[in-house]
Amino acid sequence: MKKPHRMAGRGFSLLPKTVQVYDLAAHYEPRSDFALSARLRHDIKDLAKKYGRPAWMTGAYSGAPTIHTDMKGIAIGSRIEMSSLITKPAQRQSRIAEVFRCFAEAEQRDISSGPISRMTVRFDHADRRVDLRVPIQDAFEEVFGSKCCFQFQLNNYLRIGRAVVHQDLINHLREDGPYHSDHQPRVEKVQNELHRQPGRYEGYRYFVEPLFTPGQHPELNFCYTGDKPDKLIEVTLRQKGGEELIFLTEAQVAANPRRFVSLNDYDLGARRFGNLWVMQEGMLRKIDRTWLPLVYLFMDENFQPILDRAFTWEELYERQRSNDYAPISSRSSTTFLDICIERLRERRMILREKDNEYRLDPGFFDIEHVTYYEIGEFDKRLG
Repeated sequence: MKKPHRMAGRGFSLLPKTVQVYDLAAHYEPRSDFALSARLRHDIKDLAKKYGRPAWMTGAYSGAPTIHTDMKGIAIGSRIEMSSLITKPAQRQSRIAEVFRCFAEAEQRDISSGPISRMTVRFDHADRRVDLRVPIQDAFEEVFGSKCCFQFQLNNYLRIGRAVVHQDLINHLREDGPYHSDHQPRVEKVQNELHRQPGRYEGYRYFVEPLFTPGQHPELNFCYTGDKPDKLIEVTLRQKGGEELIFLTEAQVAANPRRFVSLNDYDLGARRFGNLWVMQEGMLRKIDRTWLPLVYLFMDENFQPILDRAFTWEELYERQRSNDYAPISSRSSTTFLDICIERLRERRMILREKDNEYRLDPGFFDIEHVTYYEIGEFDKRLG
């Protein structure tokens, strides 16, 4: 007897392939005196008339914006949810931009509990469909004027956030970029002094200026900016932190802001411990540093990634046994190799081919070492 065709499954949809549904939500910063008053409910209805479109029950939310509240300790935060049914691929960016404008207008009109804290989006195969993520990035840049990235959650949910790009991952692995671990203790010492007596150093912003020439060891200048230079701050930080401060005017900083990096960002970018955030095609993934020795197995003696060759499991195991970057206690462990292979395959850094062979992802040189921030935290990092 012929078995019936199974139609239900992961990612299955009755919609045509050109039709796409995005479930978007904006979470706003909480405040203690927020409540859903009659005025706010009326204003939400105005937003629904302006931005609402039929979703025909295809999404997780309504096609019109709906507001909800969440308890955050003693405060109350709001979130606005909205699904967007888009029938033509060419309309994806403009329709998603409408949803983002709805979220932004709710903040501007004080409908929400505060500024946007974070945003999420859901659609099928969200971690693999680059073509469906690009319209979201373009719409975000159109409305908010900056680029966004995605952090994968469970059940095809993505967090929409922003990232500070430190350097390419290969530069971090070889430590031949502007972020060097030699400077990390210096930055940490200055940070500790600034946090120890915040009243003494208030009214100014502090950052570093990396000076890097390819092939040479990077240098670091510690800078600060404000209304006018303060000799007391410079002398105190020289005595307590052991660093010379260089004063820059706000105009000098604004003229070329890419030259400067916040203390916290440089500290995170130069660390050689803790988890590692990497970004590939706009998607962020967290990597445990204990898995990184596998990447060195795909490099030659000059630490150049080998992209045009696949290695068998046996070859990788032999290379691991003599690799200086693999932990001594794990160099002869087949389990350690299997775990590293599986974890990095999940994060799209290596690919498995036929006959149990493995190779680096062709886009390995495009993988970037970054630090992820929620939308509401990105600007706060500058202090």
